Amino acid sequence: MERTKQTKERKALTFWLLALIIYFVLTQVVFFSGVGGPIRLNYLFLFILLMVVSFGPNVLTSVPLGLVFLLTDLAVGQAKPWHLPWIGGSSLLMAFLPIKGRGRMVPAVLLPTVVCAVWWRSAPELWADLGQGVLALLAFLFIPSTTRVRWEKRFTAGLVGPAADTKRRLLWTESAARLRSLGAFFRELGRTFQPVPTADASAGKEEAFAVFEEIAKQNCFSCPKYDLCWKERFYQTYRELFTLLGWVEMGVKVDFSHLKGHLAAECTKKQSLLTTVNLVMGQERTGHYWRRRYAEAQFFLAERLTGVAGFLTQMAETTAVRLDDFPESEHKLSRTLRKAGVHGAQLSILPGGKHGRTRLMVEKRACGGAQECRLVVAPLLAKTLGWRLAVTSGECGRKGEDQCLFCLAPEPGYTVRTAVVQVPKKGNQVSGDSFRMRMIRDDLFLALLGDGMGVGKAAARISRAAIKLMEDMLVAGFEKSFALQSLNSLLLLATPEEEFTTMDLFLFDRITGEVELFKVGSAPTYVKKHREVQVIRSASLPIGIVPKVDPEYYRDFLDDGDLVVMVSDGAATLGTTQEDWLLKALKRSSENAAESLSQYLLELARIEADGDINDDLSIIVLQIESSGRCGA
Repeated sequence: MERTKQTKERKALTFWLLALIIYFVLTQVVFFSGVGGPIRLNYLFLFILLMVVSFGPNVLTSVPLGLVFLLTDLAVGQAKPWHLPWIGGSSLLMAFLPIKGRGRMVPAVLLPTVVCAVWWRSAPELWADLGQGVLALLAFLFIPSTTRVRWEKRFTAGLVGPAADTKRRLLWTESAARLRSLGAFFRELGRTFQPVPTADASAGKEEAFAVFEEIAKQNCFSCPKYDLCWKERFYQTYRELFTLLGWVEMGVKVDFSHLKGHLAAECTKKQSLLTTVNLVMGQERTGHYWRRRYAEAQFFLAERLTGVAGFLTQMAETTAVRLDDFPESEHKLSRTLRKAGVHGAQLSILPGGKHGRTRLMVEKRACGGAQECRLVVAPLLAKTLGWRLAVTSGECGRKGEDQCLFCLAPEPGYTVRTAVVQVPKKGNQVSGDSFRMRMIRDDLFLALLGDGMGVGKAAARISRAAIKLMEDMLVAGFEKSFALQSLNSLLLLATPEEEFTTMDLFLFDRITGEVELFKVGSAPTYVKKHREVQVIRSASLPIGIVPKVDPEYYRDFLDDGDLVVMVSDGAATLGTTQEDWLLKALKRSSENAAESLSQYLLELARIEADGDINDDLSIIVLQIESSGRCGA
């Protein structure tokens, strides 16, 4: 046995050294030249390798592998500023994103790629590097599963053995320490890039004096009437010039008709003066715009770096293992399973950290399709621990061996039935409202509703983009408040014109029944428990208007039969009276099925609007049901 293990380790070491040699060779070979300079294919090879080794049970292998290749880049002098967040961030996400199968690789590669594309978009060499990562992702997705498993087995052979549990714990602990260090580094970067407050009033006065000085320098210093205008009649000249500047500030190109008083009668360089005023103010407006955009971008960078620091710290908490608590419990539970006749059972406790669920990983001898995992192991451990447990993932006969590996997690006690009705504004084919509903992990239900500014395609574009970005950030594990602030900053930076969207963010914990609702500038949301109806309103501005959003927050616990109704402005503002027709309808109705209630409310909306829907209308009904069945 020991000799076999050593042989596997030697084979794995051979493959690792071969991979490193191939990567080193690829860093030296230029295949062709592009706009950004010479293009090599070393990152195409690297990303395929990272995805292969992190696809199997040894997902943490991608973390040290990414670090090794980062050091290789540094050694050969090809390290770039974006390599650490791009390669390091991808390898971390491949290891820790709570998404099963190949789908984990898509956000693991694309999220760091998008971040680097935003921060370093002016670097010519960036796009050639990022293109290789995207190309590697596409290639990986088309590699046959049998080939991926064979490659992963070759590269990770010798990593699983009697000491695998100890190595895993040590690696998790070290990874947590590194994540905390990275979190501290990004937090310090955030403080570094934090904009320094300036005295706005004094800065404004200095800018005004600079404009007047420039106008006088170009037109008045050489004029024989300089002393008359700027000494004897200084106040009158100042006031008349200030009036001209005011016209230009409002977007008007001044001409002779805008000259009044002393300047109209005495100025000998009227045309030159008007040309200078238009030109200087145009330059000043452009400079002010870009200074403001720079300040916004600086503030955005500081806030996002601080948020990334928090995210890394959260990942460290999730990764950290309480070494003093688990071994004894794992041993006792494993012994309990073996006593009950579960042959070869070995149990490991996978802690979820502050924001996750603790899971149980069980490895045992294969049962030949008798579903021992569901019918024996899950009920036995549930009785021992006092939890309701369900099998969430598993691999029977893994790697061709007579072994099974599966995970158990607390079984959700609730399900959510959904129904949506949408009607675009009369005369439009597309609704400006957007929504999304999905599961995050096995226990968290997410519903999003956005109402873009205006109606039709233009409104739909901004609301869909906001909903998609919010969904991606929440699935990646970012905190809700941080995700909302990031989305607000992105809309401010990405849309110089006035574009905004409302946002309803609904999260329901299917295990505990806890509900969280964030509302930003949106129409009321209704929570119905039996005959009682609670209305949650938002007094905040929509996303994309002001630098900082202040969402309305609601938290409660829902139970079997409770209903949540989310609507857009098109539904909330119907009718000519001040009475809340939705509140009245929900109090009066005894209907508690999502589909029939949504249709009932839609018919009432048509009656309330007298058949003329004058805004995009959306109604989402969420029905909470107690889950009486077991399952994955």
